[in-house]
Amino acid sequence: NYLRIKKAIIKYNNIERLGGWPSLPDNLILRKGDSAEEVIILKKRLYVTGDLSFYSDDNKLFDDKLENALKIFQHRHGILEDGILGPETITELNIPVSKRIKQLQVNKEKIYTLFDDYIDRYILVNIPDYKLQVIDDGEELLNMKAIIGKEHSKTPIFSDQLEYLVLNPTWRIPIKKVVRDIIPLIKGNSQYLENKNIKVFSSWDDNAVELVPNKIDWDKYNVSNFDLMLEQESGPDNELGQIKFMFPNDYLVYIHDTPDKELFKYNNRSFSSGCIRVEKPFELALYCLKDLPGWNWEKIMQVINDGEQRHIDLLEPISVVIVYWTAWVDEENNVHFRKDIYDHYKYN
Repeated sequence: NYLRIKKAIIKYNNIERLGGWPSLPDNLILRKGDSAEEVIILKKRLYVTGDLSFYSDDNKLFDDKLENALKIFQHRHGILEDGILGPETITELNIPVSKRIKQLQVNKEKIYTLFDDYIDRYILVNIPDYKLQVIDDGEELLNMKAIIGKEHSKTPIFSDQLEYLVLNPTWRIPIKKVVRDIIPLIKGNSQYLENKNIKVFSSWDDNAVELVPNKIDWDKYNVSNFDLMLEQESGPDNELGQIKFMFPNDYLVYIHDTPDKELFKYNNRSFSSGCIRVEKPFELALYCLKDLPGWNWEKIMQVINDGEQRHIDLLEPISVVIVYWTAWVDEENNVHFRKDIYDHYKYN
């Protein structure tokens, strides 16, 4: 990846030396079948970066080849691949080549410093790409959509070791989330906790006493004085879904399933409180347990369906690496760019 991104920087430097690429007018919408002067500008723009293999200055028709080329561009930039020229696609098309070069250079260094030593297998989460990959001996074995933290609860950048899985987990809800999100819902609906299978305990101690929710003065609590513990029981509606993948860390972040599957249909998936929700948790669990005798797809599903909570230690820890790459080059030498969703980098 590092060598490929170095070659991409040379390519984009050459594009800049030759004058860069043309810009398109804002607030323009074009799709297949349209004919306009701007179609020629779009064709030239996509030709410069190799998304379109050929164009003619006298052909103003938005044809099949242009639609396919635009879909390739959209794929490389994490945009909905609809083949329609609209505001989001125009914004990405009009980013100057100088900024793209700086973006490539910054990410080249991030990629270069990823590992101090060779790691034969690891789980890679790229925050701006909303993706999780499993890499084993240099080969990608799994690739799935991920949901990451919102702007006010960013997913942190760090690495750790995945040590164990929990099937049918319960969820001890973080204090900040309880105060910010849950208490207002409790005040508005006296049945909220019961409907969500959430119990309230006197503290976070293992021997804490369960409390009666309607006898609690919720108005007196804020982040600084909240000393109770809310726990959601296991089940298909649990916010952690039916599996969580644990790599104990100071951020209290982990990978888990989710009951909100419809969220994966969105392109921009910043919906969580910092943890990483994954699209294919059972496939990931099967990979993690593949070397553990007796564990296969049928065994995992049997435990899930029985509803029992099960803690499963891995034979060997698996590295989890959470990165923030807004540019990289894939094995087919396609250059990918993503938005700086947390505003970590400045490319100007």
